[in-house]
Amino acid sequence: YRDQIFFTWNKSNALELETVLRTIRENHSNVHFQKLIGTSVQFVNTYIENRQRQLYSRIYHDLIIQSYTLPYVVGHSKLAHSDWFLSALIRAVCYCSSVEDFNQERIYLELPCLTNGYSLLFVEAHVQHFFNYFHTHAM
Repeated sequence: YRDQIFFTWNKSNALELETVLRTIRENHSNVHFQKLIGTSVQFVNTYIENRQRQLYSRIYHDLIIQSYTLPYVVGHSKLAHSDWFLSALIRAVCYCSSVEDFNQERIYLELPCLTNGYSLLFVEAHVQHFFNYFHTHAM
């Protein structure tokens, strides 16, 4: 995902947008565009939507990828899965534009741990560690 950009265009004048894009193409021949027009888009594992002129975002889950699987690791799997879980929670905070979506994502992340043999205590301790680290209260 290097050197990628996402931007929205709120003006209704499509000709003006084409002029801006053409200017960029003329000055930077190595720049490639994928133009999508609509109210929602999936970009870099994020679902982004214009909901009545408000930006809404959450983590995008590809339906082809199996749910409830943990990343494959060699060696200290408990430590690696602990790091993965914390990183995934941080990503959820960054991507989710609402508390409800964050909580839904948190549950989505807890389930693979539980279905792969980690205890509820393991999951709860890591969630609490996450909230303590950022000096906030559990939701």
